[in-house]
Amino acid sequence: MPRLVILLTLMLSPLALAQPAPPPDPWARSFRPLPFHQLAEGVTDRYLGRLLAAETRPARLHERTLGAELVYQFRLLTPARHVLDISVDARDGRFLDVVGRGQIQARRPPRK
Repeated sequence: MPRLVILLTLMLSPLALAQPAPPPDPWARSFRPLPFHQLAEGVTDRYLGRLLAAETRPARLHERTLGAELVYQFRLLTPARHVLDISVDARDGRFLDVVGRGQIQARRPPRK
């Protein structure tokens, strides 16, 4: 019996080695999120205030309809002490949603 197991193992091992590797996942190669710190700078370039928190999360349904797959969520404290929750598309840096009081007052003027 042990000889049969050894013989079968030796016979099948070349077949296992000859199997082609599965192709890499195309989504993993094509999805390249922007660096987190770059998008954090984009948030503070657009709004006055101090970043309180940040996280990475999957896109919610309404964000997926806009084409987002991964979202960077930022929480910013404005000079007027209001809190803004800002959602940014991780792939291209688009602002998806800004929620909170004092958005207009906290908005930086566009750079020329």
